[in-house]
Amino acid sequence: MEKAIFDYEKILYDALFDINYYNPPSQAFKHKHLWVKKSAGLGVTEFFLRLMAWLCLRNDNYKNSQICIVTGPNIDIAIKLIKRMKALFEPKIHVTFDSKETVLELNDCTIEAYPSNHIDAYRALDNPKFILIDGDFFRKGEQEDVRHVSERYIAKSDPYIVMVSTPNAPDGLFEKIEKEPEETCIYKRLLLDYTYGLDKLYTQEEFYFWYSTRQVSINGKGKVAPAPLMFVWP
Repeated sequence: MEKAIFDYEKILYDALFDINYYNPPSQAFKHKHLWVKKSAGLGVTEFFLRLMAWLCLRNDNYKNSQICIVTGPNIDIAIKLIKRMKALFEPKIHVTFDSKETVLELNDCTIEAYPSNHIDAYRALDNPKFILIDGDFFRKGEQEDVRHVSERYIAKSDPYIVMVSTPNAPDGLFEKIEKEPEETCIYKRLLLDYTYGLDKLYTQEEFYFWYSTRQVSINGKGKVAPAPLMFVWP
């Protein structure tokens, strides 16, 4: 291993694979469903890309199944994520892949990334085992559609469903799930702010430099706030 697993990555792993971890009411319907609102720069998406590759290769349980990555409405993002997964293998063990840019085949499991504005093929899968919804940046009309299609597979193939994003605009998919009552929400919900990365990915000084130079609009009216601390919806 190049680096040991970070403590917050172990939290992500345990929350996903331990039914009782981060599940105080011990509700069985939360098993396999995880919602993560996180600071930028923690490498959470990278963690799940590596986790999905491991699930394909650790044994044959994922043969003849699908892993899905749903991104925002930009094909370039979908291509980039699959390219990052292929890069886990190509330079180190000299494996090359001849699949199209949005597809990776590992141990007879098909990993495919779908932009949120083109999910027709995503609706008709026969055996999805893992679904990663990456981002809260879908267009308004796509948000509920992506959620509906993803959760419909629970009855069909019982996949893991993971939603990961930094905060975006209010009244979106992520905020709606955050506000759902604990007794009915099907997701374990984790908040990972910038402090989880301190002295692991960056020092306090490096963070404050990043904090002071990268600001984002939070209300569309010119008001700005540093991105890593955006954990209250405007």
